Amino acid sequence: MDERDEFDERQRGPRTPAEGVRIIGAEEAQAALEAGHAEGRRPEDAPRYGDVPPAPTGPRPAHRFPLPESVDPSEMSRPPVAAPDMQHWSEPATGEVPRVLGGDTESDDDLEAWSSFTQRAPRWREGDSDWEEADFHDTSALSAETSVGALDTERTEHSDLFTFDEPEPTVVEAAPEPRHVRVGSRNPTGGGDDGGSRGVHLPGARDLPTAIAVGVGLGVVALIAFKLGPVPALVLATAVVTLAAVEAFDVLHRAGYKPARLLGITGTISIMLAAYNYGETALPLVLGLMTITTFLWFLWPVERARATINIAGTLLGFLWVGFLGSFAGLLLAGHSVALLLGPIIATVAYDVGAYFVGSQFGRRPLAPSVSPNKTIEGLAGGAVASIVITTLIVGIVPRIHPWNTGRAFWLGVVVAIAAPLGDLCESMLKRDIGIKDMGTILPGHGGVLDRIDALLFALPAAYYLLRVLH
Repeated sequence: MDERDEFDERQRGPRTPAEGVRIIGAEEAQAALEAGHAEGRRPEDAPRYGDVPPAPTGPRPAHRFPLPESVDPSEMSRPPVAAPDMQHWSEPATGEVPRVLGGDTESDDDLEAWSSFTQRAPRWREGDSDWEEADFHDTSALSAETSVGALDTERTEHSDLFTFDEPEPTVVEAAPEPRHVRVGSRNPTGGGDDGGSRGVHLPGARDLPTAIAVGVGLGVVALIAFKLGPVPALVLATAVVTLAAVEAFDVLHRAGYKPARLLGITGTISIMLAAYNYGETALPLVLGLMTITTFLWFLWPVERARATINIAGTLLGFLWVGFLGSFAGLLLAGHSVALLLGPIIATVAYDVGAYFVGSQFGRRPLAPSVSPNKTIEGLAGGAVASIVITTLIVGIVPRIHPWNTGRAFWLGVVVAIAAPLGDLCESMLKRDIGIKDMGTILPGHGGVLDRIDALLFALPAAYYLLRVLH
């Protein structure tokens, strides 16, 4: 505070004490009460907040609702109601609980008239047994009225109106433990594994005669095309890969996605032909064009759907089936069908060996979370069959040129590693989507994609194996 402020304080003089709260003693309080400067305690007979109002002085109500047809409602007079005097808001609180129900004996006669509207006092429910007593059975006072709803005593069933019973818990029988079944690499019921299936299929459930007949027929068609030369073999390979792509996009569409099916199928055919005619240099070009075109497909209103998930679905089908399948065109590009025939024989040997060994000796599951029907024993049987049969047929007797014994052996090893990976990856997608087979075009096998899932992974492995060996 500076000198000017001190001078102002001396000029003003002492300040008037401000209004506030001050605690006083008993003697000072008694003096304030006698002088009338303070309010004393309210007398006991003074009205308090929550008191029952005085009884009405007018006539009692002569009728109840609903009125009979013979009574004129205009003749009824509204009974006067008196409210108790409430204390002023500035008065101190009494700290007493207001009375809710009146208990004055002097007004019992008047209260009986009002109590005719209800025959029971409020009842609090605390236990389960309190809920068993019905509340609407005493309707004798309403005999002159029309009873509807829960008050209709002629009703024999009231459960649809009100109920307080707890629902009985549903007893669920324990599911029987699944029987252990020896299965192999393939699902016995078809070309696909369990995928979306929720049960365990027995080996005998597969129609083996039909499956064998279809397999032999496909083999004959493939041998004829391969015998005619690289171009018929390319046409057959392109048709097979295109059908597999159609199945892949159809499965995604049935799962709720909307991939660009037309674009994906066109890209699959294009990359197959480009790989055969222009070799490896065409693959980056087709991949780049396909990626850009897919984004533009969803950028313009060609396909009105969620862009992110459906672009991913379109590229998934194209890369999985079209790009991996295009290595068949690369193997045929050297104008030698033997380069493609070798991995096909190795993959078929793996599939057959894994199925029969696993179905007879399978005990330990290979990947229960992905495909419970595949076993380690089936994997080992398929690997041995792939190596042995490929070495014998491709490398020794009758020896398919330009394969020799050493190259055929390493081809069997590479396919034994790549084929089960392709099989498991397809099982993963089918389980995620919730289906069993990719299609039904091949009786006893499922779809085309179910037959070539392992081959799609084996083709790139075989191609780069040849690049390394050469």
